[in-house]
Amino acid sequence: MSAPPKERSEALTDHLLDVAGKFFLEKGFEGASVSQIARHAHASKETFYSRFPNKEELFRAVIRRRTDIMAAELGTVLVPHALPAKALTSFGEFMLDLVLSEETIALRRTLSMQWRQFPELTRIFYELGPARTIGSLAKYLEEQVSHGRLRKLNSQIAARQFMDLLAAEMVMRASLGIFPKPTRNEKRRKVKNTVEFFLRGYGV
Repeated sequence: MSAPPKERSEALTDHLLDVAGKFFLEKGFEGASVSQIARHAHASKETFYSRFPNKEELFRAVIRRRTDIMAAELGTVLVPHALPAKALTSFGEFMLDLVLSEETIALRRTLSMQWRQFPELTRIFYELGPARTIGSLAKYLEEQVSHGRLRKLNSQIAARQFMDLLAAEMVMRASLGIFPKPTRNEKRRKVKNTVEFFLRGYGV
């Protein structure tokens, strides 16, 4: 028995976004053409344009889908009842794996090379990726303040401070591509040090 039309349509959209995502990472936004993506996805250009009116909307959908998956996973980590030390450690480990993945580094490089020509794409990535993550962390920190587990703080500033402490140096090194990839133990040590330093400032 075949799947209902709605499920088939959603599955096709997911497939198109998977193929488009690979092309954007391999060829960059400018180098990836809808014709190439459609051909590799075994779909017509009409099928693409019926879902995504232009390449910018396709890129937005690719980023939105990936950040939706990330947000769902974060929702299982940054839960209000989780104590700060445990939640921030789980969050830190998840984020380092994400921002240091080859896929994320490749996407950052693509955007850094094309931001002058396509500044809107960089804005889309920031709003749906880093800004959304900081917002989720800030909300968790506010909840912990309300429960008396953290000192009163500016949640947005504190969330940015945590992210900078956690990932700024490692992301820079990974983006340059001239340093060895950090080991699992190195990442765990970085998370541990970041959480301890952060809680020395904001813990109760």
